[in-house]
Amino acid sequence: MEVFHIIPGTKSEMLDAEYWLKKIPDADCLIMAENDIMKFNQEIVGKCDSVYDLRSYRDSLTYDELLSLIKEYKLPEKKMYFRNGEAVKRDFYNYISDNLNITEIKEVNSVQYGITIRKTFLRSFPTDIAVYSRKGDIEFDRFQETSCQALEPVLVLHESKDKKWYFVQMYNYRGWVKATDIAIAKNKEEVFDYLDTDDFIVVTGNRVRTQSNPYDDDVSEIQFDMGTRVPLEKDMPDTIGNQSTYGNYVVKLPSMDDEGNLIFKYGLISIKEDVYWGYVPYTRANILNQAFKLIGDRYEWGDSFNGRDCSSFIMYIYKTFGFRLPRNADEQERCPGIVHQFSDGLSLDGRIKVFDKIKPGAALYMPGHAMMYVGMDGGVPYIIHDFTGYAERNGDKYDFIPVNEVMVTSSLLPASNGIPFIERFSSAIQFEM
Repeated sequence: MEVFHIIPGTKSEMLDAEYWLKKIPDADCLIMAENDIMKFNQEIVGKCDSVYDLRSYRDSLTYDELLSLIKEYKLPEKKMYFRNGEAVKRDFYNYISDNLNITEIKEVNSVQYGITIRKTFLRSFPTDIAVYSRKGDIEFDRFQETSCQALEPVLVLHESKDKKWYFVQMYNYRGWVKATDIAIAKNKEEVFDYLDTDDFIVVTGNRVRTQSNPYDDDVSEIQFDMGTRVPLEKDMPDTIGNQSTYGNYVVKLPSMDDEGNLIFKYGLISIKEDVYWGYVPYTRANILNQAFKLIGDRYEWGDSFNGRDCSSFIMYIYKTFGFRLPRNADEQERCPGIVHQFSDGLSLDGRIKVFDKIKPGAALYMPGHAMMYVGMDGGVPYIIHDFTGYAERNGDKYDFIPVNEVMVTSSLLPASNGIPFIERFSSAIQFEM
């Protein structure tokens, strides 16, 4: 009896990383050491305009510079809808424009440093009200940009008129974030002295939470997603929240005082949770093992709700090894590394032949989509990706079949427009020197 559905061209055993790892002779060989990955990150900063080294960011921005960053996001000109199906009226856009607080931008605007105290969302505008292109379509909130993991450094560039939102720069994205999710530091040293510790764990599971603490909600059941780097406390107390620290990692967590300033508290993460002390060794086996932990995880545009989209799927897997990749697929495709191109006009056989040179774990790109190569089966390249769906032939047309999750598929599977994914591949990148 079939206990779960399988996408056409995929076998159930393909959903196990081991199926693919046994095909890779050098699966456990180290690709790059941690120091080399840190150098690679600096190459990313130099090559990709969307990625910043926040340690060397400017101390201030001029009026024109800050205004141009805020104005990168344009209010919709076509008809849009709220979640309940009502059309968005002009007065809502007027409220948003006013809340941008443009009149309070100064000739010189100081940059403040902060840390996210929990997972948060970067929005196009200072509002958490969702706006959609089509009535009844609640999958794609057009004001949702991306998520930002807990314990990320951010630069606070501006504040909304209602003082509920900050306009921030994280290492690979800008947007509006709820002020209650950001603890403001005294200076950059306070942020990076905390984050740059040699004693840390990396979340390697899909999601991990701190232990429940009935005495302090600020450190109780805090969720950390895959790739989050969590500093450890060296001088471990015997108890936290009236719980023994035995069998737990004592983690040092950012919080805020009554005025929103950065303070630190302690929480507990069980040693049985799916975490790793330090960065995970960068091997092809570990790349695939990390990817396959997310099988069945829901697709969410811009990481809305509690999910990921195609490019953040790639980004957070590689973050477990210490990589700081760009956020969006088109930006990731400009990264350094060993690049394999799929030229226009290349035949299907020619495209399959390119995979003779591509290593499993490489990121694959096509317009608007990011994937990961896992290996060959029956002469066909297979991929794992977080995607919305595929097309199924129905007479002389194609029907769209929604998937909205992480799944292994054949690269010959038709995409939503009926063209096989492989026919639209533009490049593959092995993030290595």
